[in-house]
Amino acid sequence: MKFKTTAVGGTVEILAAADFDAVPFTVTETDAVKAGTPMTLQGKKTASASADGILLYDTDPAENPNAALVVRGIIDQKKAEKHAGVTYEAAALKTAVPGIVLRDNVGVNAADTE
Repeated sequence: MKFKTTAVGGTVEILAAADFDAVPFTVTETDAVKAGTPMTLQGKKTASASADGILLYDTDPAENPNAALVVRGIIDQKKAEKHAGVTYEAAALKTAVPGIVLRDNVGVNAADTE
């Protein structure tokens, strides 16, 4: 039995908490899609207002189109937006995917803000 190994790089953790729900889906884009990108269940990139969830990990459909779509959980907004190269419309995303909570102060303690 032969195996082929393809190096894809490290993963970026867009989650700000370990408690989340994701559904399996297939990315149908032609190019690789980065974690944090708003996606539809049909596997296409989309705007925040029409998203079904947020892509959990970088996915290259040419190598393996199977992916996970976060539908409930806490997302590190700054990290996800920077990595995916997108800007979330927070109110529209909250309406489209009510289970997603965006945090932009991850790593900030109450003592740091006083």
